Amino acid sequence: MSTAAQHSAPHDPPMETVPQLRAALGGLASLGIETELDTFEAALGETPLNEFEELGDRYRAYVHRNTSPEAVAGLTMSAAESAAQLRRKMAEAQAEGR
Repeated sequence: MSTAAQHSAPHDPPMETVPQLRAALGGLASLGIETELDTFEAALGETPLNEFEELGDRYRAYVHRNTSPEAVAGLTMSAAESAAQLRRKMAEAQAEGR
């Protein structure tokens, strides 16, 4: 099994089987993220057996990217928090002479 498949953080849903990966992709909808479930199902039907691991890795990475603490924080941040963060980053960059 690949390193990506073995990576597991507390925020990661189990994704070792096709049904678990389907559930993880479907769970993205609760965060308002495109689930890619239709694309996964289509790819699953067209992928040769010797390429299943690569397909799984690609979709596990998609779930990881979209369920990371940073991604979830960005999705749940209010407009005011987002504006304040942007102002802080711009001030930091200006102070560093960028």
